[in-house]
Amino acid sequence: MPSSLHIHLSALSPLVRPAVLVAVLVLGAAGQTSRAQPGPQDTTRIAFGEAVRIALDQNTDIKRAQATARQSNLQVQSEWMDFLPDASIRSSVSRRYGRNFSQVTGDFTTRSTDFFNLGGNSSLTIFNGFENTASLTQAQTQADADRMSLKQSRREVVFTVVDQFIALAESRELVRVRREELDTRRQQLEQIRAFVEAGSRPVSDLYTQQADVADAEQQLLQAEREREVSKTRLIQTLQLSPRKAYAFQQPGLQTDSARVETYDLSALIDQAFQQRLDLEVARAEQRAAETGIRAARSSYYPSLSISGNYGSDWSSRGLPGETTDNSFGNQLDINRGGSVSFSLNIPIFNNLNRSAQVEQAQVQAQSARYALQDQRQQVALQVRQAYLDYRNAVKQLDAATKRLRAARQSRDATLERYNLGSASIVELQNARRDFVSAASDQVQAQYQVLFQRKRIDYRVGTLDPNAPLADAPTAR
Repeated sequence: MPSSLHIHLSALSPLVRPAVLVAVLVLGAAGQTSRAQPGPQDTTRIAFGEAVRIALDQNTDIKRAQATARQSNLQVQSEWMDFLPDASIRSSVSRRYGRNFSQVTGDFTTRSTDFFNLGGNSSLTIFNGFENTASLTQAQTQADADRMSLKQSRREVVFTVVDQFIALAESRELVRVRREELDTRRQQLEQIRAFVEAGSRPVSDLYTQQADVADAEQQLLQAEREREVSKTRLIQTLQLSPRKAYAFQQPGLQTDSARVETYDLSALIDQAFQQRLDLEVARAEQRAAETGIRAARSSYYPSLSISGNYGSDWSSRGLPGETTDNSFGNQLDINRGGSVSFSLNIPIFNNLNRSAQVEQAQVQAQSARYALQDQRQQVALQVRQAYLDYRNAVKQLDAATKRLRAARQSRDATLERYNLGSASIVELQNARRDFVSAASDQVQAQYQVLFQRKRIDYRVGTLDPNAPLADAPTAR
């Protein structure tokens, strides 16, 4: 085999020899790659709807947003508790040595004395300058913002799954185009071999076609690699085990992607202003910041609270007077007592800390207003860009379809001319390369239309996680 190959190469022109070498090398690599393929594995089939469900259950961004929402709910509960009175029970046991004064007996003693005290106290804030109500409102508003952020995170994950499913479908269609072209070139190789054996074509056409087949095999391998890369990205988004094999059931997207929608830009922007969750988050955060001003200003107002305590005690010296029953229970019963008090605190001067706190809250509220304005502008520009990208994708699809039609006609005409002997192998190769390029561009343009339509739904805020991606699924 090496000697015969050397004879054939020496018979070729310098322009044809590199193509034949490439053919031999690529065919050898393809043979090694095919022998290295692993054996069959248990494959898990996942449809689009199931992929969305898995992503919503396992995505770490959603889990972090859920933790933030739970933390906000706990803060709301904490603010509600501030409206309730606090209560505590205290108890102490002590022994005094040397000279000491007993509050129980009312005199001094020099002997060791044991004491026991039991009591409880409670206090309730009646008025604190509306700080408790402002803090509760602020916590509730922030909790609403965090819940909407969670919904936004879920919508972002759904859009990521949509994007990656479309990318996987596109890569599979490109593999199909490359495989069909490889089959066509192999058939043409057999036909040219027959022509060479019959003497109607030079042997250089055979070697050139072999190199062309090798190039098609290389392009197919590259397309298959891109398909596996797209599948790997989807596995990462779904947080699936990399050790297992998966088959994603791809919807039939060709008919769905060919559908062209008519949009109105102003209506899309107005709809986005109403339905975008990130805008709702920005509005809620602005309301929370403005409520923070009320909470900061509460320090200017006086505060009023009520408190009470009740308890009893016991002493080893017993009760004063002629009382003979100095038992533990009797002393606790006789020594019972308590008090109720009102406390009024009027702030006068606290080193300008209150003014600094109010000003800081006002700055935060102003920043929140600016953030809302920036978010509105960003939403409008995102919708505008999605709208323009969709229009461009539709035009690209129309142009790619026309180019594919012309490239197919040119390829068929060149093939017919080559079979008749009026066209060279180089002309046929160029016509086929133009056709493959046009077919690939048409597939990409087709899926780009579908992606841009889904992107408009995402930018406007109408992307439904329960909606199917396209038509009936086909497993691949």
